[in-house]
Amino acid sequence: MPHPDSIQLGTIHLKLSFKFPSSSVPRWSPITTGFLASNTLFDKHSSEVVEILRLALNDVGLGFQVEWIRHADGILIRCWILPSDVPGSMWKSIRSNERERIVKGLLMNVRRSWELGEEQRQALMDYQPEDDASMQDIYTGVPSPHAPQFGPTTSLPDKELFESLEAYENPYGVRTDLYKYQIRSVAKMVRMEMQPEKLVDPLFTPFREAGREGAYYVNLSNWDIQRHPGWYDLPKGGILCEQMGTGKTLMCLSLIVSTLFQPTLPPPITIDLSPITTDIAERTYPFTANHDLRALTGFPRSQTDLVCPSLVELCSNVIATYDPSVKRRPDIPDIFRALLNRRTFYCVLPVDNECSRIAKKRTANQRVKKIYLAKGTLIVLPQILVHQWIAEIEQHLEEGLLKVYQGVGEELPSIEILLDYDVILMDTLRFGAEESQHRSKLGLPSSVLLQARWKRIILDEGHTAQSKSSNSMTFARQLSVERRWLVSGTPTRHLQQGGETEIESLSLPDSQMVTTDTCNFDVPLDSHQMRRPWNQFDLEDAQRIGRMIGGFLAAEPFKTEGGFEKNVLSPLKNREGPSFGAVRRMKYIMDGLMVKHAPKVIDIEAQLPPSIITNEMLRFDPMQKITYNVLAALVASNVYTSGGEDADYFLHKDNRESFLRVVDNLHLACFWYSARDMGTEGCLVRTQDWLRRHPEADSEIRQRLEEACYHLETAIDTPGWDEWMTNAISMPLDGHLFPSLIKAAWSDSFDTQSDMVDVHSFNNIRELNRQGATIQELHISGWDHRNDKLDEFNKTMTKYMEKHAKEQRKLSKTQNATAAKAPKAVIKASPRKRPKETGKKRKDEIDERLEEAERNAALAATFSSSDVNLPRPLPAVIQTRSRSAKVNFVGQTVLAAEKDDKFVIFGDAYELGHLTEMLDLLDITSTFVGSELMTKDRRKALDAFQKPEIRVCLLDLKVGARGLNLVVANRVIFLRPIWSLDVQAQAIKRVHRIGQTRPTKIQILVTEGTFEEDIAKRSTKSRSQDDERLYSKNMIENPRFVYPERDEIHTFTVRFTPTSETLGTAASNIPTPTEQLPVTPQGRRADSEVVFATPESPTPIVLEDSSSSESALGKRGRDSEEKPKKKARVAFA
Repeated sequence: MPHPDSIQLGTIHLKLSFKFPSSSVPRWSPITTGFLASNTLFDKHSSEVVEILRLALNDVGLGFQVEWIRHADGILIRCWILPSDVPGSMWKSIRSNERERIVKGLLMNVRRSWELGEEQRQALMDYQPEDDASMQDIYTGVPSPHAPQFGPTTSLPDKELFESLEAYENPYGVRTDLYKYQIRSVAKMVRMEMQPEKLVDPLFTPFREAGREGAYYVNLSNWDIQRHPGWYDLPKGGILCEQMGTGKTLMCLSLIVSTLFQPTLPPPITIDLSPITTDIAERTYPFTANHDLRALTGFPRSQTDLVCPSLVELCSNVIATYDPSVKRRPDIPDIFRALLNRRTFYCVLPVDNECSRIAKKRTANQRVKKIYLAKGTLIVLPQILVHQWIAEIEQHLEEGLLKVYQGVGEELPSIEILLDYDVILMDTLRFGAEESQHRSKLGLPSSVLLQARWKRIILDEGHTAQSKSSNSMTFARQLSVERRWLVSGTPTRHLQQGGETEIESLSLPDSQMVTTDTCNFDVPLDSHQMRRPWNQFDLEDAQRIGRMIGGFLAAEPFKTEGGFEKNVLSPLKNREGPSFGAVRRMKYIMDGLMVKHAPKVIDIEAQLPPSIITNEMLRFDPMQKITYNVLAALVASNVYTSGGEDADYFLHKDNRESFLRVVDNLHLACFWYSARDMGTEGCLVRTQDWLRRHPEADSEIRQRLEEACYHLETAIDTPGWDEWMTNAISMPLDGHLFPSLIKAAWSDSFDTQSDMVDVHSFNNIRELNRQGATIQELHISGWDHRNDKLDEFNKTMTKYMEKHAKEQRKLSKTQNATAAKAPKAVIKASPRKRPKETGKKRKDEIDERLEEAERNAALAATFSSSDVNLPRPLPAVIQTRSRSAKVNFVGQTVLAAEKDDKFVIFGDAYELGHLTEMLDLLDITSTFVGSELMTKDRRKALDAFQKPEIRVCLLDLKVGARGLNLVVANRVIFLRPIWSLDVQAQAIKRVHRIGQTRPTKIQILVTEGTFEEDIAKRSTKSRSQDDERLYSKNMIENPRFVYPERDEIHTFTVRFTPTSETLGTAASNIPTPTEQLPVTPQGRRADSEVVFATPESPTPIVLEDSSSSESALGKRGRDSEEKPKKKARVAFA
């Protein structure tokens, strides 16, 4: 009879060398070593397994027992084994050198079935589907929180809280009705804080018993089997990684107010800690314990006021220490409520005399340290989100419920002041400035935040916790905090949520070992399925998760540097694929620490207004098509004539940077691209020469090169194209309605196609089209503008030629030059230096208003009454259109939209820089949020977008896809297809999220016949980063040309009177995109020194602190009469 604590391992089928008589009745019978010792009973294929069974039965320490029954052409043996940690086990008292080999052999051969007739399953050590999962699969499979359920508690306030959440009631003080999924998430967060679960020793891998419910654990390093291995307490906290736009901020606020009156507890290890006491007891209690504590802390006698406390006082002291929630009970008299307002603290004591000499020596200089127990929650977040958190607090919580402190640039107040706050908001950089070593270098004392143990810290946009060396993360580890939370929809770079492949079933199985008494296992994997090694992104994500868990969350046993690496990461790095159980171990850790719903669950419960995503197929303008095909021809010449070996080959291992520039330029060409000296004629000559010298070349290569030559010739023969590429950067508009004098002075292709005038010049000419001005004045202004551009070009060209000469010397040493030019050096302008801060105080608002009034008066004085009736040199309204199909589409879409529609447009800063000029020309008010702007300017731009007069928000995709709430908009436009569906989904969630009340329309602009069309049509499963690299490489290896085109018929009606005349007021300073300079087909870079001022849109927008709001392009809205010198945007090879 097996031991009652034995584990049912499973069954083994052994084939016999003979057949049982058919008359024998099958029944389970004990088996002996003598039965297994027979050399003729079993066939040769079973001999190795028989040997393992015989050795196991002879090892008394294993407690191994078996029984057999006749089955088919052999016998079925089922096995029991006694774990090493149960009473009666002799596993550790009786040693055996063969035991590890025996246990490993058993687990490799025992199958999961148990009863006769049950389907034969895989062996215990066969790989499961879970063992072949990637990090993305694990993240996608994190189980959704179940219905709120808590364990028993003796605390009445905690019981009330648990019952409220179990009944799906709104948390205390939250006036916004929460969705059920939000309450489930808050309930799970409360449970993880107040009733944290256990983490099994990561050395052990879980297995399920055969034939019954139950689990056991195997240490795969020494093959020890235990029923209940060592456990670690999970940290009080975790990672809130709900998908974007589902209300993570509201969940955090609900958590804070739900636990607002819970006491903050000291660290669980209390060997060197004093009991908790209060400031009142420290000052007034005459008892021995209080006297000793005053002596240890050096409490000043002058502040001591010893009074024998009354019973009411003693009770108040106990209640304030252990149950501060009493303060919110309505039946407590105000006089007693005041008695409960006292500060609690404990002291870190020196080592006792009984400790070893080394320990006493190490702590000889230590003093008793008083640590306050703070009720507040520290919230660390990017600066741009501080305003959003304040707005959410005001919107969702009852007024006055939370006392909030904003930690800005100044030094923090004393700890006594901070203890009175419920929430302390600090941006990440300001929080990092509190780091001890950083402050020591500056000669500053330690941070006051170290003088308290805080109830909670929340790190919003918690993917920043991946860095273990930043000041903010170092200081987060230095702080004493009871509960820690990371908040991020994408906790690591590659884990996608918005574009993830959703699990088919919403009834997800429970996580493995979420509790100490339950276990969950997946169905067996087909034995023929091979393991898949983890790629670089999987391992990077796993390492970053490890830094979060062991660093910020401080989870045992991963606090040490090598804890996570040794126990979790190393088994995942095998070249053949992760070791057995390694993936399940990673899944078990993530399931236990992450709070996340499956996307379908939220979509069902939170019925948002519908969203529609459409791909808008556009055809190139003829001039655009020429430029795109020239770039493709340059690439084709480089690829097909280099043989894939020369140093100037774009895909050469040393040309990674040039390769990325070529890909980027092809993207830009689908919007608008121009560059000086593209080398079109030279490439044509060299390619034709190569064709003449290689008549034996492959016919397909010759055909591709001949096609490239055709497109190069087309560009050269097209009037105005080469001249425009040489002289202009800004987009061309149709200027055929301008007089010839205007076109001659302002067009960048005046010799060959003067009908094209760039959009920047359009805006300048409009500002000069004043009553009383003449055509001659506008003509002269145009040539002045051209001279300014020439001056800037000469300065930059001089710097460039020095660098270019060095590059050419390097290339001249390279053999096997190809027909196409080698990738040229990119012109990089030195970054603009910010002026040094002076000691002068900023002008106050009155001075600024007076100066503004003075400017307006000066402007008005320039217009005499006699000028009012004078004619303008140009009409007050003009018709034009752009040579960019995407710009035309955006302009038409915004103008045709409903009056209250607001647009968020995502794109590259270069694209948005062109687009903002066209929007200004069309009097479409816009604001810009980009990576080049200071955080305060981004915040002002976002605030401006909330105003009804601003219709468009231009968002750089680098900063616009995370953390922002833009539900005021209902239209989204992507200027190009986004490869990563996760990035696209995050961007859409800025608009289509909780709080959106209108249907959302999303339009993705796709250029027909280009690679953009391929990207838009690719399935979700073929959009990984590996796929992106392969596709980008294929774009270069197999360049293709575009033939569809479309002459735009629709024209825009443009106001052509100066803004100052139209508005009669100075314009505002709304941030606009930084100018990005494209250079050769091989590269482009932003030139922050070459900028120009843009005219203002017609609607006056006044922002606070407008004196400091400087546009990245230059200050918008200068008076046209001031005529500031404008630096032209130039581009060259």
